[in-house]
Amino acid sequence: MSGTGPRRPWLYDPSLGGLLIRGHRPPTAGAVDSVVSDTVWTDVLGVLRWADATLCCRPELAGGTAWRTAAASAALLRRLPGLCDEVGVAWVGAGGGPEGAPVPAVERLRAAADRLALRLCSREGAVAGSVAAVLEVVLTDLARDVDEVGAAAIAVLTESTDWTAAG
Repeated sequence: MSGTGPRRPWLYDPSLGGLLIRGHRPPTAGAVDSVVSDTVWTDVLGVLRWADATLCCRPELAGGTAWRTAAASAALLRRLPGLCDEVGVAWVGAGGGPEGAPVPAVERLRAAADRLALRLCSREGAVAGSVAAVLEVVLTDLARDVDEVGAAAIAVLTESTDWTAAG
């Protein structure tokens, strides 16, 4: 955590955020499909904002921002099954990846947030098909990345906690 300001200033530009969110709508989306798509990507943008805040806040704020990052990730993961039902897509879960070699929590969070930001900035499948078709293609990877951001944020929180003071 550097405290030098956001790594992605575009995250905080409301007009650009709206363009990125709406960019995931398929051209043939109906009202429900548009609302579901906008809801998912608005929540992704929120998770990314909290992750970015965690990565560049002052050290004394890291615990609180990491907690909010994890909470935003968990909230999106809780909402996804219902949103999938709205557009007729089966919820497959987050499908976490295999455990690898230990990586420092901040690096884990940075890598997971980078993957999630790439997803937000790309229009994977949005040019063709319904929201249901698009969600079927990207949902598993999206959920896995959101879950990893949340897990990495919890790791940042635990690494920044003074465990000797407890007790």
